[in-house]
Amino acid sequence: MTDSPWYLKNYQEQFSAKAERRVLGSIEHVLAQEMKERNSFRDTKHLHPSDLAKNDWCPRRTYMSITDTEVSDPQYFSLARMNIFAEGHSIHGKWQKWMWETGNLVGNWGCNKCGHRWMGKSPQLCPQCVSTDIKYREVPIYNDEHHIIGHADGEWEDDRGRALIEIKSVGLGTIRWDAPKLYEGYKTGDIDLEGLWKKIKRPLLPHRRQINLYMYCRKIDHAIVIYEFKANQDVKEFHLTLDMEIVQPMLDGAKQVLQALEDGVMPDRPERARKSGMCKFCEFKKGCWE
Repeated sequence: MTDSPWYLKNYQEQFSAKAERRVLGSIEHVLAQEMKERNSFRDTKHLHPSDLAKNDWCPRRTYMSITDTEVSDPQYFSLARMNIFAEGHSIHGKWQKWMWETGNLVGNWGCNKCGHRWMGKSPQLCPQCVSTDIKYREVPIYNDEHHIIGHADGEWEDDRGRALIEIKSVGLGTIRWDAPKLYEGYKTGDIDLEGLWKKIKRPLLPHRRQINLYMYCRKIDHAIVIYEFKANQDVKEFHLTLDMEIVQPMLDGAKQVLQALEDGVMPDRPERARKSGMCKFCEFKKGCWE
C-alpha cells in the first residue's frame, strides 16, 4: 500500500505476521485497512468537540494538524488498540438500534439501497425508494463562528422534549486517564471494580465538556449520557443541562487557534505540557520541541 497514511506506515513497519499469529495477523491487517478508510473521511480542517473536550487538548497540536504539518512521531496502532475502537463502535450501534426501536431517535438517516439521506425520527422506510435497508447516521454538529464540526451519538425526542444523547463505554483505562484521583483508590486496593463503578455519580469531566459543547452547537439545553461499564456491562443514565462555564473555555481555545491561523503564528505550548505528559502520544512531539 504505497499511499498509506503515516499511522499505517508506522504500523506496517512494526508488524510482523508470525506463524503463531495466523488468524490474529490477518485480522490486524484487515482492521488497519478499515482504520485507513475511516480516517480518510475525517475532516482535518476544523476543530472537533471530541478533541477540545480532552484533558490534554493542545492548541498547538490542533494548529499543526490543520496546517498539515509533517508528522514527526508516527503512532503505532496495535491490534489491542484497534480492538478498543471497534468495541466502542459496536456499543454505540447497539444502543442506537435500541433507541431507534423505541420510536424516539432523531437524526440523520441513510438508505443503503438508493443512497438517499434525510433528517427524521425513527423511520422504518426510506422516503425515496421505500427500502427497509436504512442506517442511522447520527446527529451533525457544527458552529461556523468557532469553526467546529463533529457529530453526536443521537438525539432523543419524547413528550418531555428533545435531548442530545452521548454513549460512552467506560473501562479502567478511561477512569485512569480522565479521573486519576478516583482510579487511585482502585490502584491502592481501597475499592474494587464494583466500588469504582458505584463512585461514578456523574459523567467524567471530558465527557461533560464534550456533551456541553454539542448542546451549545446544536442549540439544545438538555442532554442524556449513557455509560456502559466494560467490567460488568452495567449501565447508568445521567441528565445534564447546558453549562456555559464548561463551554466557554473550549470556545476560547477554538478562538485562540483561529486567531493563530489568521496570523500565521503557531500557538504556544500549554504551560503544563512538559510536566503533565500530555505530549507523550502526540504525533508532532519531536518536531514541536525541536
